[in-house]
Amino acid sequence: MENPEVIATAVFERLVYGFHPYGLPQNGTPETLASITRDDLLAFHQRNFVPNNAILAIVGDVTTEEAFEGVRKVFGDWQRRDVSRPALAPPPEPARRIIVVNKPDSVQTEVRAGQLGIRRNHSDYMALNLTLRVLGGEGANRLHQLLRTQRGLTYGAKADMNTLLESGDFEASTNTRSEATGEALRLMVDEFWRLQRERVSEREVSDAKAYLTGSFPLTIETPDAIATQVLNALFYGLPVGQLQSFRERVNAVGPDDIERVSRYYLRPDRLSIVLVGNAAAFIPQLKGLGFGTFEVVEMADLDLLAADFRKGGKVGGVGRSPRPRRGAWLLDGPASKAGQD
Repeated sequence: MENPEVIATAVFERLVYGFHPYGLPQNGTPETLASITRDDLLAFHQRNFVPNNAILAIVGDVTTEEAFEGVRKVFGDWQRRDVSRPALAPPPEPARRIIVVNKPDSVQTEVRAGQLGIRRNHSDYMALNLTLRVLGGEGANRLHQLLRTQRGLTYGAKADMNTLLESGDFEASTNTRSEATGEALRLMVDEFWRLQRERVSEREVSDAKAYLTGSFPLTIETPDAIATQVLNALFYGLPVGQLQSFRERVNAVGPDDIERVSRYYLRPDRLSIVLVGNAAAFIPQLKGLGFGTFEVVEMADLDLLAADFRKGGKVGGVGRSPRPRRGAWLLDGPASKAGQD
């Protein structure tokens, strides 16, 4: 794992979600992958690939009767089984923590700042979706306007809201030259505060809405796309009929809603921050920002499975075992990020 962008995202997810499955590397690590055996895969398949743990969507020129007949023919002898779920600790509460991953050969710094968010079926999903688009999404993007257009610190900046089955996160990201790292980070964090202290303009909300409603038809343009939307709705426990009311739900959100959710959900004083780059070039800048202490981890020592992100550290708050548990990352049930939309 040498790509600074990939490293920054992986460390950010671990920082925000802790040792919940959402915070673990989706593709595992060399050590955990080496520990998985054929028997582990067979056992995982046996436990989880059952009809009562599956969703099927059929979209096309087919009648209901034809669809069910085809399903019975192909899956009719698929036997139901009890599906157990592992006990999972919830992600940790948001807390300010700054991790610097030192990659001395880098001339730019990858910057991430964010926090724990909401699950996909939360009632405030649409209001927060538009809030994050004002901050750094298509249609408005304050971060891009400030960091690129006004200050010339980057080629791009954005903010995303990832919403999953059990939780989610808000993440602002950019990259900048080493000597501008401190300024870029300061401005990024201040934009989180700005959402709380200033009311968003009608124009910003209108632009964000226009992008969402204008791009939505592209997501239901083909049978494949419609099936994906239906599967996502069912997976996340949403009414399928909401696809027909998308435009109305977007347009129902106003500046008052964005002000409310910004003040309630955003925690600028508790942001998780990740910086990946040449630490010697930007650490002096951090000391004057007032963000508190930061932890420096050498790239060669980075370990996403350690509580302190360092090889030889602790795993999930307990002592590291000499080798990963067999099948450690074969996570049962819907807690994995496979269903992310």
